[in-house]
Amino acid sequence: MRITGYGSLAELPAHEWDALTVGATIYSSSGFLGVREEELPEGAQAHHLLAYDEDASAPGGAGEAVAGLEVYSFLRPPHVIYTPADLLDGLIPQERHAHLAASPLAIGAGWSEFRGQLPGRPGVTAEQRRSAVEALTAQALRRAGDAGASVLAYYFMPREEAEEVARAHAGDGAVLLFHNVETSLPIGLWENFDEYAAWLPSGRRPRARRELRRFREAGRVVRDYKLPDVVKEMAPMNSALMQKHGHTAFDEERVATVYDRQGRHLGDSSTLLMAQESDGTNVGFALRYRQRDMLYGRVAGFDYSRPNIADYFNLVFYHSIAEGEGRSTREIHLGLGTFEAKMVRGAQPTPLYTVLVGVDRPLDADAKAVSERNRREITAFAEEHSGFVVGGIDAAAWQLD
Repeated sequence: MRITGYGSLAELPAHEWDALTVGATIYSSSGFLGVREEELPEGAQAHHLLAYDEDASAPGGAGEAVAGLEVYSFLRPPHVIYTPADLLDGLIPQERHAHLAASPLAIGAGWSEFRGQLPGRPGVTAEQRRSAVEALTAQALRRAGDAGASVLAYYFMPREEAEEVARAHAGDGAVLLFHNVETSLPIGLWENFDEYAAWLPSGRRPRARRELRRFREAGRVVRDYKLPDVVKEMAPMNSALMQKHGHTAFDEERVATVYDRQGRHLGDSSTLLMAQESDGTNVGFALRYRQRDMLYGRVAGFDYSRPNIADYFNLVFYHSIAEGEGRSTREIHLGLGTFEAKMVRGAQPTPLYTVLVGVDRPLDADAKAVSERNRREITAFAEEHSGFVVGGIDAAAWQLD
C-alpha cells in the first residue's frame, strides 16, 4: 500500500475521503474533519492518511484510495474521557504508567464525538482492507513517534474494527479493551407509533403512549430547522442543560461558538427539531445530523422555566416515530450515556472498544489482568442494564476471549 498524508483539510482530496465514508458514520465525514480541525487545542497536530493499492488491476486500485485514517497528537488529553492512563491503571507496570501519564498523546481514528472509525471504500477485497489497515496503522505509529507521544490510542470503535487495529498492531503489544456502549433506536422497524408501542414490552407501552399524548394535549408542536438558522435560539437552552449537569464552562457564548462552527461545516446535514408552545415560544430542541439512512443525535437543550412534558423523549424518540421517519431512516444513533432512559424506550446497545499501543516501547500489559478487566466490566454492564433492553444483552457475544 502507498500512504499519502495531508496536514490539513484544505490539502485533503475531499472527493477521495468522501468516497471512503459512504458507509461510515457522520463523525468520519469531511464535515466533522473540518470541525475537529478548528477545535484542535494549542500544540495539537492533525494528519489525514489515505492508503492506495499499488495494484492498478485490483478493485479500488492505484487510482483510488482503499481506506483512510485520522491521526492527531496532543500535549495533553483533549477531554477527560480520552485519558489512556485511566484505562491502563492496574494493567501495565507502574513505571510505564507514570511515564505515559506525563507524555503527549496520539489518537487515531478521530478524537471527538466519542466514536472512532477507519473508513474504507466499499467493495474492496478482504486482503486489500487488511493491507490498508496495516499500512495506515504503521504510519500512524510513526507519526505518533514524531510527536513524542508515549501512547497511540484508537478510541470507541465497534468490535470488528477494533480487532482489525489490534491485529495490525499485534507486534507492537497492542492492548484491546472494552470501553463503553453506544445506543441506537431502530426506527426502521416501525411505520408508525402504534407499531413501535406494540414492539415494546407490555409494561412499557402505557408510559410511551402517555408521554406522547400529554405532549400533544399541552399544545406543543415540533418544527424542523437547519442548525445555522437557529444557533441563537438553541444556545441558551443547551447552555442551561450543560449547566444543570455541572458543565459550568458552557455558557451561551461558548455554545454559540461551538454550534456556529458545526453549522458552517455540517449545516446541510443538520436537522434540528424545535419544540414550541402554541404561541411559538421555544421550549426545547434536539439536534441531529443525517448520513444516508441514519440520524445521529448530537445534543439537546431546554427552557427549564417551562413545565417538562417529556420534551426530551418526544423530540428524540416519539416525534420521529409518529411522523413515519422509519420509512426513510434505519436508526437514530444516540451515543453514550443515560442508558436506562434510552433503553426502556427501545434503544439497543452496541459495545465499543479501545486499542492502546505503546509508541516508544510496548506497554507490557498483563494479559491476564486485561482479560479479567474486560470480562468483569462487560459482565457488570450487562447485569446492570440487560433488564432495560428489549431482547436483553448477550454479554457472551461482547466478550473478547
